[in-house]
Amino acid sequence: MNARYALLADGVFTGLSETLQAAVVIVEGDRIVGVETGVPSDVANVVRLPGVTLLPGLIDAHTHVSILPSRGNQIDQMRVPLAEQMSIARSSVQADLLSGVTTMRIMGQELGVDFALKAEIAAGDTLGPDLICAGVQLAKQNGHGHALTAVSDVEDIRRLVDENARKGAGLIKIFTTGGVSTVATSQADCPFTPEEIRAAADAAHDRGLKLASHAHGGEGAKRAIENGVDTIEHGVLLDQRMIEEAARRALAIVGTFSIQDHPAGILAGDAKSPEIQRKLLEVRSRVGETWRRILDSGVRVAVGTDSMHGCLAFDIARLATFGASPARALRAATVDAAAVCDRSDRGAIAPGLRADLVGVVGNPLEDIRVMSRPVFVMKAGAIVHRLDPHAG
Repeated sequence: MNARYALLADGVFTGLSETLQAAVVIVEGDRIVGVETGVPSDVANVVRLPGVTLLPGLIDAHTHVSILPSRGNQIDQMRVPLAEQMSIARSSVQADLLSGVTTMRIMGQELGVDFALKAEIAAGDTLGPDLICAGVQLAKQNGHGHALTAVSDVEDIRRLVDENARKGAGLIKIFTTGGVSTVATSQADCPFTPEEIRAAADAAHDRGLKLASHAHGGEGAKRAIENGVDTIEHGVLLDQRMIEEAARRALAIVGTFSIQDHPAGILAGDAKSPEIQRKLLEVRSRVGETWRRILDSGVRVAVGTDSMHGCLAFDIARLATFGASPARALRAATVDAAAVCDRSDRGAIAPGLRADLVGVVGNPLEDIRVMSRPVFVMKAGAIVHRLDPHAG
């Protein structure tokens, strides 16, 4: 029989309200079985977390496992031998888990890196979050996102979607615009026809999977929004009409801020490229205005680190600087991110959900920056990280 125990913190952010609750979270096995006003008499095991706020385990809704932006040339990093990628990936996901991330949405990997790592984590051989894998990304020859595999037409698209689905993909990823970190690609132009994007969406939906579109703005984002994708990833150059159309179609938009703003991000890795510097400066100059409009539209939003491992707290804080309330910024990495990832069994603190939890010293609704200092992490009922909240 699974042991029952109580987590006793100063406050609980359930993800289901705007405020902290004075509550005791009861865990049995890998599930939350109660959110009580006190410690029940039948619970002998009490984990006391003084000075700590308990929150749902964080969800990084957009990342990769074998890429380190500070090393530069991210596409080339997906071409190195499998053993080298796996070594980097194992270290990266451990850092993610210890930062409070208990679920990660992996947005494209070559050589089966994401599926192999997911299996290692599930077997207990590697310490890391639960992975939701996209498999190999849909990208055109020499376009942004093209590392080893490219698609050229609708049949290629359907074939690659099938291959990913057979391997256990939890979503499909398509690159409908270029990006910041590759030269000779535009953040607006689209390498895919509307018919190809629609074919990718239909193929994904036929297998019960969402289609996520890497899209900064311009024609590529417009085609993605109008042709069946479920999420827009990045979205830093979306105009008002695109944002309104995304909201009308009930799409979600996933922000990735640390890779463009953190000192260890793109600039650290690709600072020698004038073209990449130019595009990065444009993104930095426009991201605040664009994301204020996204937040005002009411569209569901989530956040991801885009390979800035252990930095999700940075992305949460950036969302708050763009106008999100602290509660909404936290939901973008918890309950709203769970919805984006199609995981209704997590993302909040409520009976019946997975016991994925993170504890931080202080009140993140008063100072969102405390999210960068987790002292307690639980994944599926197992305590994987615990520090003395009064140390240091």
